[in-house]
Amino acid sequence: MSDGAARTAPPEKAVVVVTGGSAGIGRASALAFAEAGMRVVIAARSEERGAGTEREILDRGGEATFVRCDVTSPDEVQELFARTVERYGRVDCAFNNAGIPGDGRLVDLTPEDFDRTIAVNARGLWLCMREELRIMSAQGGGSIVNNTSVHGVRTVFPGIGAYVASKHAAVALTRTAAMEHAHEGVRVNALAPGPIESDMLAASEAAVGGATTWRGLIPSGEIGTPRQVADVALWLFSASSSYVNGQVIGVDGGFLAT
Repeated sequence: MSDGAARTAPPEKAVVVVTGGSAGIGRASALAFAEAGMRVVIAARSEERGAGTEREILDRGGEATFVRCDVTSPDEVQELFARTVERYGRVDCAFNNAGIPGDGRLVDLTPEDFDRTIAVNARGLWLCMREELRIMSAQGGGSIVNNTSVHGVRTVFPGIGAYVASKHAAVALTRTAAMEHAHEGVRVNALAPGPIESDMLAASEAAVGGATTWRGLIPSGEIGTPRQVADVALWLFSASSSYVNGQVIGVDGGFLAT
């Protein structure tokens, strides 16, 4: 491997935790991280799909462990990271990807609707970051990547206010953590994907027009793939991004530039 290739790859045998790792961007990222030589801990609520991702990585010769975890539960989040440290001794990287949609006009949402979206996309993110930051600070460094959305940078559509609010909160948490822990060797960045091939994009067809509407907004006219998101996360885990901290990077075909 050339020096350039080494810099663009994550540390050899680095331990990475992927939340929401059983489907969509999370699953594709877990597979990509394992392919790059990382030891992957897959966290998800679905035991069937999470175990399936674990098996796929193992069948390909990678190293993976599935831990069932609901990121809204402080106890389950603590257990996830306790089991990771028990098995591997450290957490080098984390991809906080777990998230849910939050459809509905603000005046039509129930408190339960709003609270559920915030609980997963913002509070759940903070619960995971809290454990990651504690571990990484103590071990002398690490890299955290939070999967947010272009909706966390710009309010794109009406009718998804809870989701937009949760993603703005995720961006704020990213930047705050980056400031608070930079001196400890911990970098915290965020991805802001645009439309990505996924169940969530398909489900948005009724509310906002899904892929058809997005193609008219993206300069390239193309819908992204989960692997394209994973590749940017891999770069943020590598030495090539060592001076990148507190940033929100669009993975959006140029949408945020318009």
